[in-house]
Amino acid sequence: MAGAQTSEVDGVLKGFLTEFPTVIGYVVVNSDGIPTKWHESVPYERALMYAALMSDFVTNCKKCLKELLTGPAESELGNVRIRTKEGTEVICVTYTEYTFIVIQNCTGKAWVQDPEEGGGGGGEGGGGGA
Repeated sequence: MAGAQTSEVDGVLKGFLTEFPTVIGYVVVNSDGIPTKWHESVPYERALMYAALMSDFVTNCKKCLKELLTGPAESELGNVRIRTKEGTEVICVTYTEYTFIVIQNCTGKAWVQDPEEGGGGGGEGGGGGA
């Protein structure tokens, strides 16, 4: 059963990458902040960094939203989008106990992968990934 679920998830993620060619990489994070799946272009150390920093950031966004908005439906966090100077965008979507972190190229140019950093260049000034 677990193998079938893993295969299904892998299929969905591959379909996602095919449907959105501007996606540079992704990390799937569980409720404990541990990366459970990540794209091959994202090294494990980088996946850990995204998981730790973005999990904390999303948690703080949820807290702030609950304090700012009064209605229960209004205070639900749907997603968080962060755009960088280098032309990448980090998108976090929470669903049940998982957070899906996507790194996307918004430059309109080909993204060149930097093998040491796990990032890339493509915007003005080259620069590292996200």
